[in-house]
Amino acid sequence: MDSVQGQYMRINQMLMCIIGQWPYQEVWEKFLIQIVFVPAVFSQAVLQGGGMITAWFAGDIDAFMESSSPFVISLMCICKHINYTYNHEQMKRLTKVMTDDWSIYSKYSYEYDILCKSYAMGRKVTIAYAVSLYGSMTPFLIIPVLINTASCMGLYNISLEGRPLMFRTEYLLDSQKYYYPLLVHSYIGTLGFVTIVVAIDSMLVFHIQHECGMCEILGYRLARIVDAATLGIDSYSSREEAASYKNAKNCVILHAHIIEYAKRIEHANTTSYFFQLGFNMMGMTFTIFQAVVKLTDLKEALRFMSFTVCLFSVLFLESWPGQQLSDYTDKIFGYTTNGNWYQSSQRVKKVIAMMLLRSYVPIRITAGKIYTLNLENFAAVVRTSFSYFTVLCSMQ
Repeated sequence: MDSVQGQYMRINQMLMCIIGQWPYQEVWEKFLIQIVFVPAVFSQAVLQGGGMITAWFAGDIDAFMESSSPFVISLMCICKHINYTYNHEQMKRLTKVMTDDWSIYSKYSYEYDILCKSYAMGRKVTIAYAVSLYGSMTPFLIIPVLINTASCMGLYNISLEGRPLMFRTEYLLDSQKYYYPLLVHSYIGTLGFVTIVVAIDSMLVFHIQHECGMCEILGYRLARIVDAATLGIDSYSSREEAASYKNAKNCVILHAHIIEYAKRIEHANTTSYFFQLGFNMMGMTFTIFQAVVKLTDLKEALRFMSFTVCLFSVLFLESWPGQQLSDYTDKIFGYTTNGNWYQSSQRVKKVIAMMLLRSYVPIRITAGKIYTLNLENFAAVVRTSFSYFTVLCSMQ
């Protein structure tokens, strides 16, 4: 990977290495991380599920509802990790294409600037996303620490049985005797899940931003075909016509490359997005409901509101790149139709006509081939989550 490209993706590389999913990570390093990271983090979901089942059979509906949202969110994070592991070769191929494209198109100053602009946006989104998710989880993480610290300092009276854990879980152990190890485990699991989400989602943002940059480069090259063709066909020399045809053919090849790259992104993620979307919608419904139910307990309401903000951020960052891809690939049709290529030679016209026909077909990222990831559908999912929330409130 080029040093400049690596600088833009340095944060992503670090996060992906932490969860053992960086495509160019050493095999032994990945293996060691996976045998430690996966059991330590994924076991939290098992324990959360156990706590939810225990509450259900105990007839404690409030505890069941409180346990549901963390469990559903954990399932969403596991879905992301499993998908990236299962499609590891495809993800590695996507990253390799990014590296190869950078080495090819960064040779030309204007195209290099386009790539830098796209990658800079990807880096900004990664930082903002990390701050948003880690920041929104801070209230959830800090409340047990504050309560225990205040208790140790004599500022807050709390019994051993009343010491808070992060979640309602079924540890099959004496939760008071092993309180601190269990609390540390819950912190490791929570931070691990957040890191999975930030690492994988921000990496997919970079795939989309790379695709957007390639679309801009294609638009620039299409404009250069017009320059090469000139306006007077009769003044063409065979050399000028050959150069114009070569430029047009290269644009068609680049367009096919853009389409293929988008198909790879879609194929590697569409099934996972379908399940993630369902888990996210359920998670938002449960967390909003819990935040409203616990309004009398401000610290608990704040915890669940932070969860809600986190889920909104995740859903937005799954939808926004899809919107970006749609917008930039739709521009290709405009780039093609706005040119004066129809005044060029017949060979150029035929090549560009093929590209014009293909660019009319939209390129989209979907969830399960039935839901298009864009901002319009993002708003629809949010509205649906609030509808389910009102149903839960009416059943309370």
